[in-house]
Amino acid sequence: MATIGVALRSVKEQLDQYVDTRQIEQVCRDLGHRWRERVLGPATTVHLFLLQLLAGVALDKLRHLCKLPVTGEAIRVAKRRLPLKLLSELVDRVRGPHESSSQWNGLQVFIADALSFWTEDTPQLSKKYGKGKNQRGTSGGRPLPKLLATLDLNGGLIQKVLTLPWSRNERTCLHRMLKVLPPLSILLGDRGLVGFAQVALMAAAGVQACLHLPRWLVVHGRGKGNHRRHKRLGRQDVLVRWRRDRRCAWMSKKRWNQLPQELVLRQVAFRILRPGYRPQWAWIVTTLTDHRKYPARQLVELYAKRWQVEVYFRDLKCTLKMGRPRAKDVAGVRKEVLAFVLLYNLVRQVMLRAARRQQVEPQRLSFSDVTTWLLWSAPGEALPDFTVNARRARPTQPRAVKPARRRWPPMRQSRASLCKPRCHAKL
Repeated sequence: MATIGVALRSVKEQLDQYVDTRQIEQVCRDLGHRWRERVLGPATTVHLFLLQLLAGVALDKLRHLCKLPVTGEAIRVAKRRLPLKLLSELVDRVRGPHESSSQWNGLQVFIADALSFWTEDTPQLSKKYGKGKNQRGTSGGRPLPKLLATLDLNGGLIQKVLTLPWSRNERTCLHRMLKVLPPLSILLGDRGLVGFAQVALMAAAGVQACLHLPRWLVVHGRGKGNHRRHKRLGRQDVLVRWRRDRRCAWMSKKRWNQLPQELVLRQVAFRILRPGYRPQWAWIVTTLTDHRKYPARQLVELYAKRWQVEVYFRDLKCTLKMGRPRAKDVAGVRKEVLAFVLLYNLVRQVMLRAARRQQVEPQRLSFSDVTTWLLWSAPGEALPDFTVNARRARPTQPRAVKPARRRWPPMRQSRASLCKPRCHAKL
């Protein structure tokens, strides 16, 4: 009789804490998915899928880790049979309730951002996702999908993801991410997510906004056009009025007419100071108009924490190696992306439990250390003391690498000479 490998039992044990085998099979029944009783059932296939991504091995070599008498082709066929909605439902269940571990003035804090990744260069994927125009080489590059995600600020749990073509603007799909956010929450985003329709829909959903304002929407003096100054609240802190203009092409006329005629928002300006460099101005816009309850300095400090999303994306894209899925069709890429998100949330849940036991912030624990323990730990083993990363304030690193790669310029000088001093924000 075949035995199940230690690595597979470890992954199964961690996943069973949030959704066990019976629940996976019940979800398949609810979706109308039918299967025969075999070695590679839906639950076992999901466990093998996560184990493959966690170990980073090919399907033909996976049998050495799972200790099951199956071939790589059998696992490949079983993965193809999995419903896409099953993985989406598992992501929602592992994520847990719509509650954030990040609290700021009574509001739950979330981040919205997008990352890009490569796929295999097949005609189907090229037609679906398109190729970036800035890719080098004579082969025309590879398909470059984008992943729009909403994450918890402190815990790093992914709330919802959307896989978009390269040419699709993220702001056109932001309203689809608001369904998973609770009413008393605030969303941090960069300048690519700002627009009248986006802010109006967030206000209608009860979600507060704190977004980086692009220069062409900044109100200087009394303003002009559809963007006017309304009231001065303090130093570099004003209320502005945004009037509804032309309808967005992605929104229907009925929904556009339901939006308010104007919005009263708060615009805060601050300077980015770096020793040896000229000051640079930046602006944020928010729906939190009470300047006494939400001081401008606290808003700037809150928005500075948005950069934590880059660390979360690095863990997902580099540590778990989601930067280049192996699937060669659209359905396979979507399943693999959801499986990566499921595995990522599973690791983050382990980090949350370990952080409460070690009494540290979850983002300070080493993500790679937790993934290694999840792969090689024995079933039933208690959580160990994971590596706690020190708080570092290092200078800004250069956007160049040595040796050079296709997407980055070569580093022809020493790293120390190209590093910039650390910057800080000031009103």
